[in-house]
Amino acid sequence: MLKKRRRLVVVGAVIAIVVGAFLVLILVPVPQHFAMTGAAIYDPNTSCTGIDTTKGTTISFHWSAPSFTYFFVVSCSANEEAYSANGTSGSGSLVSLGGVYQFGGSCPNESFCVPANVSGTYTGPLLPL
Repeated sequence: MLKKRRRLVVVGAVIAIVVGAFLVLILVPVPQHFAMTGAAIYDPNTSCTGIDTTKGTTISFHWSAPSFTYFFVVSCSANEEAYSANGTSGSGSLVSLGGVYQFGGSCPNESFCVPANVSGTYTGPLLPL
């Protein structure tokens, strides 16, 4: 009887630890760094790659390009521009509506394209649901 009770206490403690760790992973916002080199958004854009975020995630970034470019951040899920600037460098931040955000220099065609380098942080849970 005592062994059975001990086993139940140990199993209960393990379950509590696992559930607690899971809640921390999905609820606690943690700053996460990212960097992209040669980031470009082609027109037409058939794929949307970038940072996958949950609603409310704060994204802060800095971008630079070797020469003048039009730089955009696009919300793939909302299919709209979230940030735009032009020049050789800049920085910005935004609060995510959720989904993937794509960063890059505007590339209307293969012959006219100035990609950008992007680095920054986004604050969100380690395990987005």
